[in-house]
Amino acid sequence: MWIFAQIPTESWRAHADYSSAKGLEIIENKVYCFTTNGLFFYNKSNNQYTTLTKLDGLSDSEISQIRYDNSSKTLLIAYQNGNLDFATLKDGIIEKIQNVDLIKVASSIQNSKRINQIEFRNQMVYLAADFGLVEFDIQKFEIKNTLQTPNVQAVTFARDSIFINTSNGILGTRFASNNNIQFIGNWKQIIDNQLFKTPSFPTIPLVVSPIEIATDAENKIWIADEVNGLVSNFDGNFKTFNPNGIKGFIEELYYQDSKIYAIGERVNVFENNVWHLAANAPNLTKNITDSNGYLWQIVSRGVRVTDPKTNRNRTFSTGRGAGNLPNSTVNTIALDRDGLIWIGTNDGVAVVAASENIFSTTSEAYTPIYQRRRLLLQENIRTIAVDGGNRKWIGTTNGLFVFNASADELIEQFTTDNSPIPSNGIIDLAINNHGEVFVLTDKGLVSYQSDSSEPNEDFSNIRVFPNPVRPEFNGVLTILGLMENSTIKITDSAGRIMHEAKSNGGSATWDLQYQGRAVQTG
Repeated sequence: MWIFAQIPTESWRAHADYSSAKGLEIIENKVYCFTTNGLFFYNKSNNQYTTLTKLDGLSDSEISQIRYDNSSKTLLIAYQNGNLDFATLKDGIIEKIQNVDLIKVASSIQNSKRINQIEFRNQMVYLAADFGLVEFDIQKFEIKNTLQTPNVQAVTFARDSIFINTSNGILGTRFASNNNIQFIGNWKQIIDNQLFKTPSFPTIPLVVSPIEIATDAENKIWIADEVNGLVSNFDGNFKTFNPNGIKGFIEELYYQDSKIYAIGERVNVFENNVWHLAANAPNLTKNITDSNGYLWQIVSRGVRVTDPKTNRNRTFSTGRGAGNLPNSTVNTIALDRDGLIWIGTNDGVAVVAASENIFSTTSEAYTPIYQRRRLLLQENIRTIAVDGGNRKWIGTTNGLFVFNASADELIEQFTTDNSPIPSNGIIDLAINNHGEVFVLTDKGLVSYQSDSSEPNEDFSNIRVFPNPVRPEFNGVLTILGLMENSTIKITDSAGRIMHEAKSNGGSATWDLQYQGRAVQTG
């Protein structure tokens, strides 16, 4: 049965872990909560969740702290790399985001730029960071002062002074315009157990590893817990308030039985556009069985192919006569639709023809050539996936590359600069039957609806979306359920051909342009 695509072609969606809450902020009737790799808010008025990612205008991933300033209606979102997003809110909803990357790009800060706490005061914002304390002017969007001292975890104001909690204890100085807070000599050691008190949390089963607690206008308790996410007694008894998402750290992706499996601390399963946990995973493997029934496996210093019937085997490694791989460290293997084995190493890509007589011949791996060079020479290839159109999706430590079937043409290159992927460090890939490509990075999971899908055996299950095409739609029209190498022709009511294309596997697309102009509805 065909699983119909739920996101538009050439669009992205994030799959964050919303159970690993790190902090929260109550803004009017909304409760904002950030997690290890996600941000969302819960609307208390309508019980709806809204997730926020780079797709919604955030400039980065891996949030380290958020704080709201009611006077300026500004939510400051700080990231582990020092990046800052100043979000202007209206009725508790983000209306505009202004990014300030002054700390992120500062070459004078050599160590961690993580922001640990945020405090607003008198049109200024004070940032407690791993490298020190920053006084930032939120009207001019510029840094006013910086105190460089290691590991500032928190900042607060009391009486006429400012205090910071550091690895060397609590430091304080007079908070006045004529006092230079950049000079460490103006700060003195303070002994005060009341300044940075650890909050108390309710003793209930859902509160396992609490980070932050707040009380709303209705005197309801909200807790950010690292294990159970956003916890509250808003509805009476304590329960979790989390959007659907993955749970736990993910290490590998698999596609099997029309489901995406994200395996790590737990077994996460994506089915019918919803994530859920499974007690156990089915028999999942990265090994490959080719059309001859031969088994291909990654082994120490190469790839081994075995005939299970006769136990004959052969290993492909580096060097002429030994397999001719570009590097002996192999990270991934994939079987394409032409029966070729694609091998990703620490130094580029190699290909082996999986022939029936592979044990009796001296055939070796060859390297595809792209722009007169070995394909992805000196790139650390982490994962390779093949889509329904036989295109090669290659994940590296420098982003995601999409090549045509023979890998001599680069179709797309996705990085943090031109896409919502949270990191260029690609770990794994999995593609489902309607062409949604799941991309696991070292900072989280996203997916991309490609313009390719698995081809059908006949034309009995063709779908077109969106259908109908509304006048305001400016995306891509997609036809699913085609046979391989199908040619489609789209005409107007007079029979004039408006678009002609060949399918990518089982999909064909049209940007709704004709002779350089958008076509009229109908």
